[in-house]
Amino acid sequence: MTIGTGLIAFIVFLAVVFLWILVLKRNVTEGLGAAFLIISLFMGPANYPSTILSALNTAAMDTPFLATMLFMLMAAIMNRAGVIERLVELLNSLIGKVRGGAAYVSTCASFMFGLVSGNGDANSATVGAITVPWMKESGWSPTIAATINAGNAGVCQAMPACTAMFLLVGLEGVAEYIDVGTAYVAVLCGGLWSLGYRLLRVWLYARKYDVQPVPADRIKPLWKSFREDGSSLLILAGISIPLVITIGPLSTVLKGIESFGSTGVSAINIVVWVPILVCIICMLIGWKRLPHTVSGWLDIAKGCQKSICSAGTILLFSLASCDVLSTLGFSGDLAVILGNLELPSILMVLIGCVLVVLVASPLSANATTTAIGAVTFTVFIQAGASPSAAVAAFMIALSTAGASPPSSAPIFISCGLAGVEKAESLFKPLVTDYVIPVTLLAVLVAMGILPVL
Repeated sequence: MTIGTGLIAFIVFLAVVFLWILVLKRNVTEGLGAAFLIISLFMGPANYPSTILSALNTAAMDTPFLATMLFMLMAAIMNRAGVIERLVELLNSLIGKVRGGAAYVSTCASFMFGLVSGNGDANSATVGAITVPWMKESGWSPTIAATINAGNAGVCQAMPACTAMFLLVGLEGVAEYIDVGTAYVAVLCGGLWSLGYRLLRVWLYARKYDVQPVPADRIKPLWKSFREDGSSLLILAGISIPLVITIGPLSTVLKGIESFGSTGVSAINIVVWVPILVCIICMLIGWKRLPHTVSGWLDIAKGCQKSICSAGTILLFSLASCDVLSTLGFSGDLAVILGNLELPSILMVLIGCVLVVLVASPLSANATTTAIGAVTFTVFIQAGASPSAAVAAFMIALSTAGASPPSSAPIFISCGLAGVEKAESLFKPLVTDYVIPVTLLAVLVAMGILPVL
């Protein structure tokens, strides 16, 4: 069996990224940029400049790139408008009286944050800053409070707002199987399964450690919370309206209208309209907290400039690298090798999920997706998974990154918030209670045992 140029280029790409990040201790943006420039040499010296320009142009024009920028802008506006704070207050009023309620608040708030942002570090810091002190006050030990916060951080990466989903769907070998809109719904279903497990984990923890409800003086009356914070639920309308229009009975009705039809429905891009609508809603309900001058909005833009530029550059290099690998025939080379594997379906799926978990631990979600996204998707498909289940399972496995020791940033963020001096005290519970179960959850989704739409 001959190894093709595309596969050789992919191996070089992986080697450069790992060397840059793990050995040279440089950031992932530089690593992906260096890898992109190196694998472009496989197209030949004469074609080198045109290859780089063409790949970058293709990447910049992709829907995933635009969607990523919109979602990051949406997250910045939500934070400035105070919507996340209102959501936490509302959740606390709803379930704070439950035994161990502060941890349920933390878990649900992380899920809500994940609807609009795929950044696990920001999740653990933003939600944790509010809920970790509440957990400690209500009887959770600092170590378990930090463990829960770090374990919840990764739920962002199992949600459609995670840039890795857009990147995955844009990869060669994936795009021909599934579009962004279908993937959005499938990953949202996978995110709900992830939420379900994390709520179960809180229930088990609360009984194991005999944790009591949130103190009564920290809980607003439900009527008062709905009056003061209920407007934050309007962001769900921004998420649901594009889904309702494009999927389900209303979609069928619209397709039957001559002046609208299937063309009109298909023209509504979910991943573009969701952040736009949520931004509009956040500006309406958080108007008093948002700036009313041009300079004020420029300050917001400057505040998220670093994160947007960083994520945008990572995604640009990742998509450009995928374009080069596609031209070199990587997917065809991979298909030949995978076609020679004769393993039981469940074993192939398990190997794929474990591969994602291992790579995602030292690398970012985007770097992991670029490195093995197409490979893992192909493994899942060959094992009999539907395209929707394959994408959802990949994202669930990817979501272990926030809880994977020893290099996961949410672990150290959570320790700092909880006052835990030895981060290594979290390693074992994170692996046994989050990493391994979530990996098995991904296997169940890929095998169709836990369904997704």
